[in-house]
Amino acid sequence: MQRFLALAALVPATLAQTYYGCYTEVPARALTGHSVIDYTGMTIADCESNCTTLGFTIWGLEYSGECYCGDSLAQGSFPAFSTDCNMACAGDPTAICGGPNRLSLYGSSTTPPTVTPNPHPAVTTTQYEGCWTEATGPRALSGASAYSGSAMTLTDCGNYCLNSGFTWFGTEYSSECYCGNALDVTSTLVADTDCAMACSGAPGEVCGGPNRLSVYQWV
Repeated sequence: MQRFLALAALVPATLAQTYYGCYTEVPARALTGHSVIDYTGMTIADCESNCTTLGFTIWGLEYSGECYCGDSLAQGSFPAFSTDCNMACAGDPTAICGGPNRLSLYGSSTTPPTVTPNPHPAVTTTQYEGCWTEATGPRALSGASAYSGSAMTLTDCGNYCLNSGFTWFGTEYSSECYCGNALDVTSTLVADTDCAMACSGAPGEVCGGPNRLSVYQWV
């Protein structure tokens, strides 16, 4: 527990650059211009130097010791939950260098890079579909997923799932977000009172319960 709290308290380093936030990786790399791997000495300044020396305008750090460079983000990379980037830099334990499949993203412009989320139908709003059980085999919503122990909200979960290409989303156990395009057939509708846990990032909102999902659909 002490280790988790120490990492969660880290903040991005302040250098001569703009910090854009925590961004998702994609099956093909989000930044494909150049990469440097150093699991013992990587720092944010090192990554900046490696990328800008080669003329790149965007750089991101991932999984403590990975540095990626480019001039634009690949389709499918978009802002994630800030708490997804929670790994200390290999060469600077006071700073954050991304997380598993997450980039701490920086650049030379004050304007964040353009993002092109995964394709999804044209939708404008969300509607509540009720409180549902988890499935007996796979997840009730088995697409993308995210966890945020301190920042989960219904809006953020909905946007995360839509940007991932899914129109259904559900929040569970206060801080978990699950995405899909249909509920698993073994998931069942239960009373709304089964979903009674406050969202970790919005105490006035409900984010499911133990093995229970507050389910919404983009329409």
